[in-house]
Amino acid sequence: AEILSYKADIICLQEVDASIHDSLISPVLRTKGYQGFYSNKVTSQQEGCSMFWSTSVFEMARTEDMQEFPLRSLLTKDAPLDESEYFNAKSTVRDLVELERWESMNGIRQLLEAHDEVRRVYSESVGQILQVVRLSPKQSTPSEQSCSSKPDSIVVANTHLFYHPMAGHIRLLQAFAICHKLDQIRRTDPESPAPLLICGDFNSDPLSGAIRLITNRSVLPQENDCWKHLNIYTWECGDSDYMMDHGFIGNYDPDDTLSCCIEEDFVDAHCDEASIMESMSSDDSIDDISPPAVVLPSCFPTLVSGCLNLPSFTNYATDFVETLDYVFASEPSVQEPYGFRPKGEAPMPSEEEVKQYVAMPNKAMPSDHVALVCDFEWVKKEQ
Repeated sequence: AEILSYKADIICLQEVDASIHDSLISPVLRTKGYQGFYSNKVTSQQEGCSMFWSTSVFEMARTEDMQEFPLRSLLTKDAPLDESEYFNAKSTVRDLVELERWESMNGIRQLLEAHDEVRRVYSESVGQILQVVRLSPKQSTPSEQSCSSKPDSIVVANTHLFYHPMAGHIRLLQAFAICHKLDQIRRTDPESPAPLLICGDFNSDPLSGAIRLITNRSVLPQENDCWKHLNIYTWECGDSDYMMDHGFIGNYDPDDTLSCCIEEDFVDAHCDEASIMESMSSDDSIDDISPPAVVLPSCFPTLVSGCLNLPSFTNYATDFVETLDYVFASEPSVQEPYGFRPKGEAPMPSEEEVKQYVAMPNKAMPSDHVALVCDFEWVKKEQ
């Protein structure tokens, strides 16, 4: 009922149970005029992402326009890295200089080659998925089409990044890989790249490396703490005992059989940095390996948040409160005249409203995440 109440043109969902998608979400939304698809994580878990779009706003998408990509496959040596498709016969020398290539990919692949644990986690262990669809907005009349601010098509992405609090560097690599893949997809017509909408649970706060890359276009080794666990984090840090011992989960009273929240005992898990370092230090620890600079090239569009006011939180659990979910859209530019302008977002619940139920989910809020509902308008920049 909540999803339907928003009357959204595009719906992106994460942490969707496959059986719930098939038996409830998809049948209901299809009867309401939506088309969509589900993509399962590359794990044994029957969980993944779903996206839907209104067929009254967009043309019916073809099967080949709906794609899914395991994030682990986007940085491998076999993943394409040929940027020649970005340039055409009309490109000038100046164009080729300004449209710098995705040079950071080389440094990232060198890191994966040199760092066994990062490669094991990113390329072999994590199962996150990227959903992508190319949508064509409906035009009312031929005359409207000739002067419309709507592009011929847009590319919409939906994803859910890796969760572990010590794996900010993994999420940064995932964010870069997503941007690289989307830039390839949106350039089916090199002379008219499609505008972008990117939605997802990034499991990243606004100052994290992943979000800084998207909003500031670069993350240098010395300017963000997302690299601080590069030579410390291992896949085994995700074990429940480790997460509990280091304060990442388990904000509860061990003497209380109901395991209720003790607000005064809540501490930021990052405060336990000293014990983490001590527990991970050993003679066979990973040798220090320097991180690469991660930079988005000028050929990738500038992205703007759909929320004019950054939410205080989008996730409110008993042991963790943070903004983790985002909607980003590409702005128009001189090179790419079509884009989006954010108009506003739906009201978010206050902390006081959530606290009366202790945390989320609860009887009034069925998820531990708040839905982000953003309005955009089509924009065409005059050239």
